[in-house]
Amino acid sequence: MKTKTKLLIGISLIALFFLPAFTNYASAKSNEISTKEGLDGIFISTDFITLKLVDGKPHFIWWYGNQSTSDEMYNVQFTKIQEYFGVDDTLDNYGELGGISYNLITSDWTSEIVEDDESVTVTLTLSGLANDAEIQFIINVYEVDQPIEGTDSIVDALAEVKFDIVVKDWVFSEDAAGLAVRSQVLESQQRNRVRVRNGTTAENGNTTRTMQFESAEQGNKKVAFYEWATFADVYDGASKISTIDVGEGYLDEGAQGVGPGIPGMIHFWLTYPNYGDSYTLKHDPSIGIFPDAFSVPLYLFSIIGGIIATAAIGAIVRKRKQ
Repeated sequence: MKTKTKLLIGISLIALFFLPAFTNYASAKSNEISTKEGLDGIFISTDFITLKLVDGKPHFIWWYGNQSTSDEMYNVQFTKIQEYFGVDDTLDNYGELGGISYNLITSDWTSEIVEDDESVTVTLTLSGLANDAEIQFIINVYEVDQPIEGTDSIVDALAEVKFDIVVKDWVFSEDAAGLAVRSQVLESQQRNRVRVRNGTTAENGNTTRTMQFESAEQGNKKVAFYEWATFADVYDGASKISTIDVGEGYLDEGAQGVGPGIPGMIHFWLTYPNYGDSYTLKHDPSIGIFPDAFSVPLYLFSIIGGIIATAAIGAIVRKRKQ
């Protein structure tokens, strides 16, 4: 009887050791980045964040933790790229939009996933455009913190997703003042009250701007963010030839992609002044999570699981003794 009891305790202890591996939540000490490609998109997950690239297009949905769903899902969906015109470099109103335009929702994108020991890179490419241009979104998740060149910002390992917007070989229409990229920013689950607001001067840093997601469920704390550099680099081949200011526009021409009329949706444009024909534009936004804002830290799931398993072992031993 004692032998059986010892064997049972041994099996239970082994199960306790491996318990975190069988939960939906990764240990907070793990530096793993996992990827999965399915019919409805590409998924990247870490201990702190799950990112879904819907249909392999530049539609970013992300949420807290390594789990398949969440009551809160934060969205940045890029819907259009279009030239604009006017007397200055600023996109002032809807009437200034014109010239060459591409719908980023209905276009056919290709994707490539590259993994190494410290990062995952997903490259989305839209090519074969009428003006021979090519558009890419190059998405990176890192296992160690990464500085963003030219800024005072750091890409937080495992909790932030950095991506580059790259436009190659664009030939501008005559008199075009610049190029604008439209996005829709929102929280899509609509189960909790989530406010999206512009970042303050303190939150933005010297060379970045942000939008902050605040959740009433988490005591109105900041839970997620969308950040972008206030400048973009222009290349001729591999050589950087200039740096341009990145502008912002808030113009509503109707919801596209995500259902219309969703409360709190922000119609947002990133604008790039005309930087010359047939060069390469590169701009660095990012999205992420504030893990400390959430009321139940991830590591507690392993601790709670261990307590439950230990209690179960104790109950088994007591029963065997009876």
